[in-house]
Amino acid sequence: MKKLLVAALMVVLPLPAFAAIQNVKVSGDITTSWIGDSDLDLGTNTVVGGYGTPAGQKNQDVFLTQTRLRVDADLSDNVSTTVGLINERAWNAENGTNADSLDTNVQLYLASITLRELLYSPLTVQVGRQVFNYGNGLILGDGGPINSAGGNIAGIYADLTERTAYDGVTATLDYKPLTISMIYFKNGQTAGSIAGDGHLVSGDDSDVYGYNANYQLSDPWSTVVEQYFFTRINGVGYDESLGTNGNNTVANTAGGKGNTLYVPGLRASTNPTKSLNLQGEVAWELGNVEVASPTNASDLEGEHRDAFAAQFLATYTLPVLEKYKPSVNASYTYASGDKNGADNYGTDHISSAKNYTAWDQFNTIQGSGTIYRAIFPFSNESIVAVGASASPLEDVTTGVTWSGLWTPQRYDNSQNPLYLIQPNGSGPITESVNKNAYYLGNETDLNLTYNYTEDVTFGLTVGWFVPGDVFTTANKETASQAIANIGVKF
Repeated sequence: MKKLLVAALMVVLPLPAFAAIQNVKVSGDITTSWIGDSDLDLGTNTVVGGYGTPAGQKNQDVFLTQTRLRVDADLSDNVSTTVGLINERAWNAENGTNADSLDTNVQLYLASITLRELLYSPLTVQVGRQVFNYGNGLILGDGGPINSAGGNIAGIYADLTERTAYDGVTATLDYKPLTISMIYFKNGQTAGSIAGDGHLVSGDDSDVYGYNANYQLSDPWSTVVEQYFFTRINGVGYDESLGTNGNNTVANTAGGKGNTLYVPGLRASTNPTKSLNLQGEVAWELGNVEVASPTNASDLEGEHRDAFAAQFLATYTLPVLEKYKPSVNASYTYASGDKNGADNYGTDHISSAKNYTAWDQFNTIQGSGTIYRAIFPFSNESIVAVGASASPLEDVTTGVTWSGLWTPQRYDNSQNPLYLIQPNGSGPITESVNKNAYYLGNETDLNLTYNYTEDVTFGLTVGWFVPGDVFTTANKETASQAIANIGVKF
């Protein structure tokens, strides 16, 4: 009898355990885009031997295909999983010569476990790679155009990446009409921090914590109010025993504070009439930023953050020609600057007198698809935008948007230099500016969307950015961009 039991155990134990799958959903999308652009460096040239060569992205003509495959599985009660794969590549990139574009591998996009009613019926917990997106993405978007350096197309056209997820945890408490989401995700990690190497430098390990509380009022205007607080901790600070960090020898530094960012904010959305939606959001940035010592550029010292951002949006559906669905919209967006230098993209940091007031763009998705957001960081900007849209034909939507940009703090060529990002990663470019000017320029964007079927969509976006008087004649060429795409969802 004993031998029979042992034999039975030997047969049973090696068998793997599989979860009971109640439902499986397979979905995904394929998008092929053509991008043509010109003078996204605004004509900036590097003069060598009397000849000028473009300092950044002079023009581009490229086709991209982006493919995502997603599998959602419901397991036992209140347990589900999500796995997503992504491939982004320029056509025939695997046979190209650009090292940045040769990576055409399939990558992990989503990988999470969702547990509902965990320990407590209103509590849902999601663990793993997922998308973090709140409100209009002023602070935390879905990783969008600005946070795109890790994708396969970072060296081609990073602005369009769909690889926008992070590894983290979301715990959601649903007390309708109040919903509270508490989050943590890994914003950056290096091989050294994973291996546990000693004397980590600031930025080796970046973590984001926070919460977003959403309350839906019972008023007839369908008002929603959100209050949030997000924190980003970059590394563990420098220490005196670090020795040489790249080209800089780090000595007495910011007291181990590292680079910290604390962002409280408030957002509201309401509909005073059936046709009108109004939204407003304000946020502050506090914490500590490490800047170069004004007496010794090899030393870093802590400087207090004190930055501010605000946004106001209005959308109105016109009560005329209703079959064409006409609507107009307007917005104002403000992100503070620092008169002594928002050196987010340079190495020659300049210490402000007391406070660092340049807005840190965090994980924003503001201005997605525009030229100005592809070339300017979201900091030291006042943006006024007006637009209109309509459906002249069934399944066809057209739109136009005009955006004007001003700089709250004047740029100059020493204390507050202006940098241009480049979508293909060739920036940043240091721009020559007129010191007493505030007008960055204006952009006009035209959009056309055609829903060929309920699954297939054609799109076309054309835009022009005209530099303002901040720029000198040498770098004041009009930038243009056209993006045409076809997408299918299944």
